[in-house]
This record gives sequence, C-alpha cells and structure tokens, in this order.
Amino acid sequence: MFVDLNEHENRTPGPRSRGFLVILVAALTITWFAPGNRVIGDEDESRLRQRITELEAENRALRKIITGIQGALKSVPKTSIPQEGDAGGLRVVILPGDWGSSELEDIRRVCVSSAGAIWSQLSEDGLAPILVRRSQTGPISLYKRGEGDEYVVELDTSNNAWAQCAFQFSHEFCHILCNYRNVPNRQLWFEETLCDCASLFALRQMAEEWKTKAPYSNWTSYAPALGDYAADRIKQYDGQTDPVSAFYQMHREKLEENANHRELNGYIAVKLLPLFEKTPSAWQSLRYINLGPKKENTSFENYLSGWHDRVPAKHKQFVKKVAAEFGIDVTR
Repeated sequence: MFVDLNEHENRTPGPRSRGFLVILVAALTITWFAPGNRVIGDEDESRLRQRITELEAENRALRKIITGIQGALKSVPKTSIPQEGDAGGLRVVILPGDWGSSELEDIRRVCVSSAGAIWSQLSEDGLAPILVRRSQTGPISLYKRGEGDEYVVELDTSNNAWAQCAFQFSHEFCHILCNYRNVPNRQLWFEETLCDCASLFALRQMAEEWKTKAPYSNWTSYAPALGDYAADRIKQYDGQTDPVSAFYQMHREKLEENANHRELNGYIAVKLLPLFEKTPSAWQSLRYINLGPKKENTSFENYLSGWHDRVPAKHKQFVKKVAAEFGIDVTR
C-alpha cells in the first residue's frame, strides 16, 4: 500500500481525525512521562551528556589536526601536474625537490619539449605518465613503477640549466621507448647508445624549434645554447674516423661488460645520428626493442635480428641499415 504523504499534509483533519489525535497524544504522554518509565532516565541523560562532551573534545582535536595539515600544505611547493597531456598526450609530472632556482613548471616544459622532438613521431602510441624526481647521483630511469604504474625518472640538474635538463630527460625518455626492463642483457650498451643518440637528436631539434616556438616567448634566446650543447658533445669525436663496424669489433668486450661506457656509447651515437635525422619516423622502431625472450640478449646478432623481426614492415629497412653499420646481416 502506497501513501500519498503530500495529500495527507494538505488535508484539514475532520472531527473523527481530531478525536483520534487527542487520544494518541494522551496515550503517548502517559507512556513517556509516567513515574519510573521515562524514555531518557537520569542515568541515560548523564551518559548522553558525557558522550556529547567527549564528541566536542574529539571535534576540537580534529580541527587542530586539519588546521595543521592545511598549514603544512601551504608550505609545500605545488607539484607541476598538467591538466591535460602535452605534445600529443605526453604526461610529465615534476615532483618537488632541490631544483635550485628552477621552477617546477619550467622544468616540465623543458622535459616535454625535449621528449616531444621524438614523441611527435609516435603520436599513435599511448604512454603512462612520467614522474620526475630530483637526484643527486646522476640521471636514471627506475625499474620500479609508481603506485599508478607511472614511469619514474630521476634527473641530476638544477638552476635553469635547460640544455642539461633536456639532454638528461630525452635520454631517459628513450629508455622508456625501448621498453627498458630488469633482465640480464649484455647488449644493454646498444640501448644506452640509442638513448645518447636521442639526446643529441632532441637538442638539435629543440635548437631549431625554440627559435620561433619556445615554451615561453622570452626563451627564444636559449635556442643557440641548446644547439651548442649538442655540438660540443659531437666535437669530442671529430678526430675519430673509425667505421662503426671496426669500432664495435675493437671495443665489443668493453661494451658488453659495461653498458655505460660513455665515451664508447657517445662515438657510436654520433655515427648513428644521421640515420635518425634523415628518417625521424624511425624512432617508432624503438618500441619493438627488448620485447623478445631473455636468451635473445646473449649475442648482438640475435638481439638485432629479434628487433628486425618484430618491427612493422615499414621499419625493417631502417633496422637493416643500423645493423649494417655494425657489419651484421639481420636477414640471414
């Protein structure tokens, strides 16, 4: 049975209804206030008052805690969290830290710009957000992901050193594109080399872009410094003319023993740079590295062959060219 409450609220009680109400009120009065039968007795009332006093004290304590938290939050620098993705959906979050005079939002824009030079070639891909933390011991991409499955990158830079910041972040960003993973890999030096190459590529692209489209209009003057930073690194190898294949054979053991041999990585990166600058879309091919079985890492030939087999048809020719630089035929 459904009762229309509105109808009853708007209806004036008739004589029979009024009589019923009088009887009901009288009965309730006798029940509630009869001696020894009160709904809230003296003992219950005392307990209720005591509980109210306790709740008021708890409320005051909670207000103090909330006030303390609000005060603490005001003293913490705001994290640079973009409302929407930049550069084709790329999401970069800069966490507070000892960044010197660098503002969090400025760091984020440099990172997005440096990664964007490569990410623009992979617009169809999706990527988890990247959390960026301050490091005092060198840049690194952590294997352990964030609580929301974010990538975690640490940079060792501060005080508006934008060229250094761009170089470091684009290098670590390349590791993400290469599907970096924590497995035994004697060919990890090749990934490190590609990431050095990515840094040079990004800086040279930024140097051109920032001439007219810097993150801020008054940052256009930084454009030459970005190009100079890359040029200085390339000049280190001006006196070396060894073909990549001969250089690799000469230093193969050192490369496999130490993936972070910067002088060796840097030389090969400089030699591979023209291939990527001639075919920028080839950065898409890096998304197919490190996806094979661990045994693929036992030899460089197997490593490159696995990469070649996984890339789409449009990138196979590029991978062949890279392999040919090392004197390796991936089609055998």
